[in-house]
Amino acid sequence: MKSRNNKWLHLALALSLGGSGAAFGADVLTGRIDGRLREAGTQAPLPGAKITLTSPALIGGAKTLATAPDGYFLATDLPPGEYLVQFELEGIKPITRKLVVRQGETSPLNVTWNVESDAEENIVVEYESPGTRPESTQSGAVLSATGQSKIASGRSYQNVTQQVAGVSGGGNPDVRGASSIMNRYLVDGLDITDPVTNTFSANINFDSISSFSIITGGMEAQYNAMGGVINLISAQGSDEFHIDGSLYGNHYSLSLPSQFGANLYEGYKPFNVTVRPPTQSYQGNVNVSGPILKEKLWFALSYQYSNAQASSPAGPPLNLQAPNREYVGHYLRGKLTWAPGPRSRVTLSGLTDPTTIAFADFSGVTANREMPFAARYQSQGGWLGNLTWEYFPTAETTYKAMVGAQTNTIASGPQGIYGGFNLDAIRDAYGNADLTYDPDRPRHRNTTDNTYWYNYGTDSADARYTLSTDLSVAHRTTLFGQRHEAQAGFQGRIIQRRYSYRMPGGRYYVDSGGPAGEAGLCNDLETGVGCDYYYTTPDYNTIERGMGYGLYVQDRWKPVDWITIMPGLRFDHGVTKDASGRVAGQLVGFGPRLGAVLDLTRDSKTIFSAFYGRSNETLSLLGAANASPAATTNYYVYDPDSKTFVYDSSSGGPGATLVDPKNHTAPHSDEILVSLRRQIAKNTGLSVEYTYKQLSNIWDAVEVNQVWDPTGSRVIDYVNGEPTTIYKFTRPDENWIKYQSVDFILDGRPTPELEFYAAYTLSYRYGPGIDSMGQVTDYSQFFNPRQRQFFTGYALGDTRHQIKFQGSYTWKGLSIGPGFTFASGTPLIKGYNTGNLALTGNILRSPVGTTSGTPNDPTQISEFRLPDTLVVNARVSYDFSELTGQKFTLIADAFNVLNLGSGTGLVALDGTGAVNNFGQVSARQQPLRVQLGLRYQY
Repeated sequence: MKSRNNKWLHLALALSLGGSGAAFGADVLTGRIDGRLREAGTQAPLPGAKITLTSPALIGGAKTLATAPDGYFLATDLPPGEYLVQFELEGIKPITRKLVVRQGETSPLNVTWNVESDAEENIVVEYESPGTRPESTQSGAVLSATGQSKIASGRSYQNVTQQVAGVSGGGNPDVRGASSIMNRYLVDGLDITDPVTNTFSANINFDSISSFSIITGGMEAQYNAMGGVINLISAQGSDEFHIDGSLYGNHYSLSLPSQFGANLYEGYKPFNVTVRPPTQSYQGNVNVSGPILKEKLWFALSYQYSNAQASSPAGPPLNLQAPNREYVGHYLRGKLTWAPGPRSRVTLSGLTDPTTIAFADFSGVTANREMPFAARYQSQGGWLGNLTWEYFPTAETTYKAMVGAQTNTIASGPQGIYGGFNLDAIRDAYGNADLTYDPDRPRHRNTTDNTYWYNYGTDSADARYTLSTDLSVAHRTTLFGQRHEAQAGFQGRIIQRRYSYRMPGGRYYVDSGGPAGEAGLCNDLETGVGCDYYYTTPDYNTIERGMGYGLYVQDRWKPVDWITIMPGLRFDHGVTKDASGRVAGQLVGFGPRLGAVLDLTRDSKTIFSAFYGRSNETLSLLGAANASPAATTNYYVYDPDSKTFVYDSSSGGPGATLVDPKNHTAPHSDEILVSLRRQIAKNTGLSVEYTYKQLSNIWDAVEVNQVWDPTGSRVIDYVNGEPTTIYKFTRPDENWIKYQSVDFILDGRPTPELEFYAAYTLSYRYGPGIDSMGQVTDYSQFFNPRQRQFFTGYALGDTRHQIKFQGSYTWKGLSIGPGFTFASGTPLIKGYNTGNLALTGNILRSPVGTTSGTPNDPTQISEFRLPDTLVVNARVSYDFSELTGQKFTLIADAFNVLNLGSGTGLVALDGTGAVNNFGQVSARQQPLRVQLGLRYQY
């Protein structure tokens, strides 16, 4: 009776504790093995069999359990890795099976045992995985470090996410219709998502990551993301000492120096003989791990040095070769794993990633628009750490607790102050031996040719701080003959942002009407050439704060063996305050989840799943950071009569922003995911997935002071009588996106030598919620109400077709890893100038993603998108261990094998100045380059 009462007690505890944030509960960092043990002849269950699990990844020694009366067994909280599972019955020779446990997944292991055979030996048999995720509604992929070591990639976790179906965009990806600011990033259970921008906030040594889990949909209640979850596990130690060192180099001589320019010329330009700095990169890595006390205490240390230099060919409007953009990063990571006893596990993990970027914007079209004195220098980085405790009082109950902290700072300012120049090279390029950088000189922009001069316009530091805690309990039991795995958790976050700003030179000139180049700048008030207006913003500092928590419960209920029902519910609450102490958001959200998984053929080989879930974003400093009253910006226009500048208008400052204390609706997503998965070969699965997702109440700034004329091209009055903009930061009902997709995915490893992942995605992204307060573009439907009609259409990021393939084949140490990605072009916004850019911005004349070929003729409207892109990469490597007995691997990577140069950026503004660059290619695919590497593993 006492045992039964404990069942109910643990289950009630699991269903009464709660959680929020991203995720940390059971199976976030670990995997599971479940199955049945039956007698081969009669198929009768074999109860009471002893099961022993061993693995190099399992600290504290072997894990033991026993089969239930019906032969069922479940092993949870297993670190990812290769496992040996031994089955024993008294008086019978044991049998052993080998299989791989993957992060966040259940590995099915159904075994039949001929217990009457005296001839059977204890032979290790590799178990065949069906590749169908038979107990999960989640979509996405788990990618191993071993698999990534065989293909050509950008060697960053941000790049790895692009290999998965339903993921598009760049380093901060768009996942299944959600924008790049709607994802969550986890490292060893710690949520490292930037508290302001909701983007990634740390760089990590690529070789220190042992497992990459990219979840794109169908998430259980312990996760809370409107987009995707990028969940990383760093490598840990073991009972053996290991060294892993590598060098990678892409010398400029290994890259094609094609002269693709930032202009309309579409081909190679052999007549351009401008000598440009090299585009090249180098990387060095060292990873050391092993035991401090065998089976008790392990360590892992890693360091990565990265140096990447990028140059842009000389092109208009400056037509001078700009300096290189140079990125220098140092990534240091450490991890301790401790097993104080057989029922507990403790992990301490930390990293730091200081980085500098000289001429930070000079890898694209900006290099041909800014003179070097006007360049930006950026330093970034911080540190993070977390302590995790796991306790297993019984085989059925798991307690987990994690505390963590992170700080990250991005400082951005003039290159001349923080990074310096090669002054002689600049003087030679501009033909002026007297050129000198003045750190107190104002920045000038010539709108005639859109060039920038003399200085960078801001000097700022943006620091973010996060404290996190995650608590969870899981209990597995049988009630009324039906299995339940109940889990609950509490996740809390305290976040803060500190921002400081100053304007070098005290003012910023916007010059118009003069000739192109430096001759068109306002440097002489008497002549007035180029003089239009300037603005001033005094120094200021802001501090924004937030606090949030949430509660969740999740159950996995098996009414019968071939059906799993997965009900869940989470509640999230968050409060954020701007620098003036105003509540920018006090948001609540309920997130029901309901999933069902059906094993149609009762053998884990044909799986149907359906899922509905809601996620709520209740804690982000994005709204508070934008609502914080900044210093007042004053605009002064040139008066040709007095030959001086006179005050015109103001923006910002006290009263320039409003918050919405009555609106408690959080940004949220509603998702329906239906999936059919089938094993078609050994360790190979084919799946078809349909996703419908609606993103609602996205954060944005609503302008409430300007009164527009009927054409929407000029402001004719102001609500408060003052010529200024006032923004209300809220979550309008009209700010929504709808997304639908069908994914066809083939994922397999039919032999130890061959593995591959292939996917095709057909998707549609539609709606007016194209941005969230200028994070993606400067356009918003809430700036000019006369323009709102143009924002309902195919949204930015709408990628109609995607094809992805990554694979590798290994033969006697030689490995070949080809890969390619095709993506159709995404929509752009064609904009037009207005009379006063400071107040009225740019306007649209046709819906987002279109351009009107003939005015007032709807039949001439056509789509306005980037070109399609195709990227083909390949890796060839050879492992010399069979020849030398030492694991040296020689690596050669080729990127953009076909040397395609499709435009990845276009000038979308149809300007009215003397130079109109509409349609100009502003960025292209990087030309063919080859990277060589050498890796040693001990």
